[in-house]
Parts: sequence; structure tokens; C-alpha cells
Amino acid sequence: MSALYRYLLTSVLLSQRYLPPTLIFLAAMAVGTTSDNGPLQSSYAFCVLAMLVCTTWLAVSVVNHEDPTQRQITVVTVGSSLRVLTATVAVVVTWCVPLLVIGLVYPIVTGKHTVTAADLAVGAAAQLGAAMTGIAIGLLCSRLVVARIGVAMLTAAAAILAVLLVRWISPIRPIMTVLSDEKPAGTNAVPLTLLAVVSAILLTAAVLATKVLADRKE
Repeated sequence: MSALYRYLLTSVLLSQRYLPPTLIFLAAMAVGTTSDNGPLQSSYAFCVLAMLVCTTWLAVSVVNHEDPTQRQITVVTVGSSLRVLTATVAVVVTWCVPLLVIGLVYPIVTGKHTVTAADLAVGAAAQLGAAMTGIAIGLLCSRLVVARIGVAMLTAAAAILAVLLVRWISPIRPIMTVLSDEKPAGTNAVPLTLLAVVSAILLTAAVLATKVLADRKE
């Protein structure tokens, strides 16, 4: 698995497909949180939205960076499509780590906020939950499930709107609701941690569903 992970990570870095979603995330941070003087948790609510959109795009780009023939060669060499998919998700998560750090630090550096360890923990849990949900959507909208790129883009956009507008379809709406209330970070830490766990479960289910659907197509 470690060799597979290194191969996929190197391949993704050389493809540079991570650049557009990364630049969009940085632009969103600059537009949405620069000089913000409100509650830090409210700034993190915006970061959750940016993280959701950009990780969805990032997941689709990373999964699709191998053409179908190259993917088949990788699967046959490794001997398991689930291992390949798991390693691919690990690569996406790896790239999400610096985005999460930027999402935590940038609002603090460019705005005026009272910062506590609880605020940082809450922001990390919320953005991690958004990243895992975005990856789950990206997997289900990748070439492995939806062959046509136009249909995949429309599906991803519809899925993002659904998770933002429908309260219980995903953890995103509850996460943003918790961040937007006026409760202290220490009080919000428990529900946001639980919502991050729900996001991890959602991602696991998306990995398994993508594996089953991809195997049927291939």
C-alpha cells in the first residue's frame, strides 16, 4: 500500500490537476475571510463551504487523472480495486491537510479575532468533516461512476446544493448551523466532533459504493 500510495501521489503531483481547486480555495479564503472582525467560528463556517466545494473538485480530479487503460493496469498490478481506491482517497486526504491548515490560520492572520485552543479544535473538526463529505461526493461523481464529464459536473453541483440546503442529507448543514450560533467553542466541540465522525462514515460508504459500481462497469 505504501508503494501504491507513493506512486499515486507522485502521479497526481506531476499531473498538476490539484492546482485549480487549490487556487480556488485560496481565492475563496482571500475574498471571504480577509479583514473579518466577527466571531472566528463564523469565519470557519465560510471555510467549511469553501472546503466542501474544493475537495469535491479535487477528488474528481485525482480519481480521473489516470485514463481507464492505465487504471486497469494499476488494478491488475495491485490485485485489488479497493486498495487502489483507498490509496487514491489517501492521496486526496493528504492534499486536504495543507488546505485545512490554511483554512485554520488565514482567518486569524488577516482578521481580528480572539483565538483559543477550543476555536482551533472546532475549526479543524468542522473543516475535516467538510473535506470528507466533499471527497465522498467527488468519488460518486468521478469517471468510475459517471462516465460523461458534463453529467458528472451537473451531478456534483446538484449534490453540493443538496447537502447545503437539506438539513439531514449530510453533516454539512448541521456543521454550518453549529458554527453560526453564538455558543462558545467549548460547547460546540462535542457536536462538531460527532458530525466529523458521521462524515467519516459517509466517506467509507462512498468508497465502498464507488468500488462496487466501478467493478460492475469495468
